[in-house]
Amino acid sequence: MSDVKHFRDYLNNNFPGAHYLDVGTGNFAILTIIDDRFSGLDRPSRLAKVQPELEAAGLKPGIVDLYTTTEAAARSVTLPNEPIVAPADWEQAVAMIEAGKTFENITLKARKFRRIVFYSYKGGVGRSTSLVHTAFHLARSGQRVVVIDMDVEAPGLHVLLPPPEGSTIKVGLVDYLWERQIRPLNEDAREDFETCLSGSSEYQGTPISYAIEDKEFRTQIHVIPAGAVGANYVKRLHVLSYQDVLAKPHDAWALFEEELANELDPDVVLIDARTGLGDWGGLSLLRLADEAFFVMYPSEQNIDGIKFAKEVTEQTVGISIHILVSPVPEGIIGKNLLSRILPKLELDDDEIIPILYNPNLAAADQYPVESAMAGYARIANLIRDTQAQDRVEESLQQADALKIIESLNFPDRDAKSIAAKDFDQFFQKTLDFERFLDDARWVVRGRKGTGKSTLFHLFAEHQENAAKRARGRLDGIDILPGHGPVNSAQFGPKTDVFGDIAKELLKDGGDWLSLWRAYAIVRIYTRRAATIDTILAKSEMRILRDFLRSHFPREDNAQWRTAQTSALLGLVGREKIGLCRDLMRDVNKGLEQQGRKLWLLYDDLDQDILENATWQGDALGGLLRLAYDSNNQGMHNIRFKIFLREDIWNGLVFTNKSHFGPDRTLLLEWRISDFLRLAYRMVSGGSSLYRTLAHRELPLTENEIDSAPDEDLYKVLAPLWGLRKERSKNQSTARWVYSRMTDAANNTYPRSLAILLKKARETELETRLQKMGTKAVSTGSDRLLGPPAMLAGLKEASDERVNALKNESPRLKPFLDAVISGQLLRSQFERAELEQVWQKTSQESHSDFGRFVDELKQAGLLVEKKSNSQYDYGIASLYIDGLGVQRVQGEKK
Repeated sequence: MSDVKHFRDYLNNNFPGAHYLDVGTGNFAILTIIDDRFSGLDRPSRLAKVQPELEAAGLKPGIVDLYTTTEAAARSVTLPNEPIVAPADWEQAVAMIEAGKTFENITLKARKFRRIVFYSYKGGVGRSTSLVHTAFHLARSGQRVVVIDMDVEAPGLHVLLPPPEGSTIKVGLVDYLWERQIRPLNEDAREDFETCLSGSSEYQGTPISYAIEDKEFRTQIHVIPAGAVGANYVKRLHVLSYQDVLAKPHDAWALFEEELANELDPDVVLIDARTGLGDWGGLSLLRLADEAFFVMYPSEQNIDGIKFAKEVTEQTVGISIHILVSPVPEGIIGKNLLSRILPKLELDDDEIIPILYNPNLAAADQYPVESAMAGYARIANLIRDTQAQDRVEESLQQADALKIIESLNFPDRDAKSIAAKDFDQFFQKTLDFERFLDDARWVVRGRKGTGKSTLFHLFAEHQENAAKRARGRLDGIDILPGHGPVNSAQFGPKTDVFGDIAKELLKDGGDWLSLWRAYAIVRIYTRRAATIDTILAKSEMRILRDFLRSHFPREDNAQWRTAQTSALLGLVGREKIGLCRDLMRDVNKGLEQQGRKLWLLYDDLDQDILENATWQGDALGGLLRLAYDSNNQGMHNIRFKIFLREDIWNGLVFTNKSHFGPDRTLLLEWRISDFLRLAYRMVSGGSSLYRTLAHRELPLTENEIDSAPDEDLYKVLAPLWGLRKERSKNQSTARWVYSRMTDAANNTYPRSLAILLKKARETELETRLQKMGTKAVSTGSDRLLGPPAMLAGLKEASDERVNALKNESPRLKPFLDAVISGQLLRSQFERAELEQVWQKTSQESHSDFGRFVDELKQAGLLVEKKSNSQYDYGIASLYIDGLGVQRVQGEKK
């Protein structure tokens, strides 16, 4: 049914405002296009421009007229200007879909309130109960709330929310609409109406609404019942035409909403809709709803109906639809029920709102039931999110969106090139920062792109920035890069030199622990003279002092040469190895007496200690043993902090590795709150225009960012990428981005975020400038970076991660290259499919299939599916686009 919609999209994109399409019986298309690109072309050539798309949509050419503007004027041909009216019932909706038509609600912007519809395919699922508790949540947050009973064939909302004591329902919405539908529109006739909305207007009559008090919170909810059920009600309902509701500018419903806005001035109107595929339920959803909550019990009986209603509503009117599953049994029974229905509804876990069974609701005779309120909080939060997104859209319409997008600045997040003044934009303090400050954390682990190097550079090059964030915990600590890619550590051996050192140590039976100790002494001697010179002045250290003085210059621009390599090896020789050991003890003692500590930081070890070299494990193991032995010998004032890629750490085997447990190592992890705080820093730090825009919704100062809750972070990022991935969808954009930047091993990559945002900005600018042409036009968007731009950014980030994975795991490169070039797998697959690819690409390097699978999991590439899944494995979302694999049907981007 959506193929015709795709054809309409094609016409809108290629011939905007210059075409008319109608689809008749038998899928015959009546098409008129007026465009000067047809100039000079004969009819077959003109048809060739549209016929392939037309036939791809399953349409047959009926009457197809293709004119230039001159030809159309000569023949007095004009395009019909028939506005698309929202369908009033399900039959009209299906016809619209078959014709590829959609309705865009433009009345919402003119209204001050939103209409939220609660719908269920079957009754008895807690629809009205959900509406009532949501109403109280919204009212208690300061909103003016009106609830309307439009379950006109079985009204009952007034039973849950009865009128004040001593009063009864005499009339309701049915009476109000009936009276205004059967009488001619006449301002004077209003005086004769028997009904009015609230009794506060100049026109007299019996009010159809009443207010109930929430005394504890001092709030009100206005209730509009369907009416008093009886003979009169049935007659009026029979006469009342649902098709005429909201069909014309001055019909009965328009008069109702006019009075509603003037007298009750609501922020939100909650509508309790009729169940099933009846006329009044269809009217509420298809013509009235700005947003909808579908309530269903997790059973097979509900699935087909809910799925149909959802698809039809989304395809015709494009509103946001949220699925409430109610009531859900607690425990394993409820989880099993949900796991069975989610695939059939083609929804993810976070796209449904489960309402757990609460026995207090079954026996309730008064609402709300306070013990049940928490279960409905998420519904109210989603409504508030939509209201917030509306405010963002309004702000963007008032601002120069294009100028703000141009001002966004996402330079490459290369830790080596980040200037001190830019660190606030690129560095986000996480829980790992506090753990790093612990003396006993010797190893910092993480995959490439998780922020290891940024942390290293913060402490090695930007110590003032580090001290500011440490809040006193760095007092008395001197930090020195023992090895790494910073200017102050350029005087030292690099890759090829380490290779020469490995050969010499092997030949002479030398030890890597002693080599690293000697290298540390050279670093302290050349960069921290005050720490070591007094000790070297002692007579017993004269030999070592003279050796260091003659071979290791202290000039800032000194170059490491062959002489220094030989001298470094000389420090591990029999004559000086003991002196080096004594010197380190004396330095530690001196620091202890001064009440100070020295940290030696090591990075770039994956670059300079050659990967997969036979000596790699010995070299890195020696450095790690130095950290361990120094601690064991009571040298607690010299600390070694070693930054290692996670895959290298996992492959290391060395003495005492078992002592490097959770208290000694730090695995970098990014919670969603850390990730979003970094995103906000990157965006607001690079653009003062964006910061001003975000502060309209929620002023968030620099000091507040690190403590801001997730909800506030969603709001300040809403102008950038929206609160939801797509306006009419339920999925949170922030959570979507976080999940797509996280691999199957739960590693999250802030570097990928920078790549995504940079590409998304470029794509969005290109798209907007193409649409603008030479004229500045409004895009009407509710976010700066739309879904297509974000998907382009995701593709770029995925490409980068695939390339990084090839470098990190070279043994997997043949497998990755084969998947990319040969499309050997889809995004999800069975074990046998993976085994076939392993046999073709990796059996020589991985003789055991089980170990091959384990390596894919460890690399964060492979997801093991649940036992009830159709497939055994899947590729992590982060890598799908980079590998170019096809997503299985129903899998979301």
